[in-house]
Amino acid sequence: MAAEKRASAKKRFPAASPLTPEQTTAWVRTYGRHSRIYAWSFFALILPVILGLIWWEMGEINEDVIYSFGFAAAVTFLLARWSRKQTTQSWTGVVEELFMKKVRASRDGNQSDDITYSPRAKVRTRGGKALTLRLSEALYGYFAPGDMVFKVSGLDWPEKAELDREERVCLACGNLYAHGAGTCPRCRAPEPDHDTLLRLVK
Repeated sequence: MAAEKRASAKKRFPAASPLTPEQTTAWVRTYGRHSRIYAWSFFALILPVILGLIWWEMGEINEDVIYSFGFAAAVTFLLARWSRKQTTQSWTGVVEELFMKKVRASRDGNQSDDITYSPRAKVRTRGGKALTLRLSEALYGYFAPGDMVFKVSGLDWPEKAELDREERVCLACGNLYAHGAGTCPRCRAPEPDHDTLLRLVK
């Protein structure tokens, strides 16, 4: 009975397979377009919240509220634009160094500051530009100095140019998953064709 149920489940929910080259190209374009829509929609939604907070603090709509809102909106716009610029860049480079950056977080009162360490990677692009990437702990162990890596415009995470391990990076969420899984188990993003990704960068 249990075997029959498993067989029935497999028929109804067949295992996902990696994308074809054509599907990979279409997915990258769609993901990038949706990413832009979500980013600017969030910016549009946050503006009324900023105005409401300033209005609540000041108690009335006056010239100071308008100036404060304009300044906050401009800063938010610049941050959103900078963030989008980082995401929309395509590049290929070499990992020069992996290191842990000390991050100090201040605490209230007389308590000592919290100190944590955040994984980073220094990458030198083909154009000679030096990039410092923030990594997860899993990716800190995945990459190594000397690895050729790349990032596709519209996607959020880098990947090795040559897949030399049994795992690969989900370019949507940064998770590691096994080759041939078809989808990322964390975010359910599809598994793209690696050679097609490399062609999209060039």
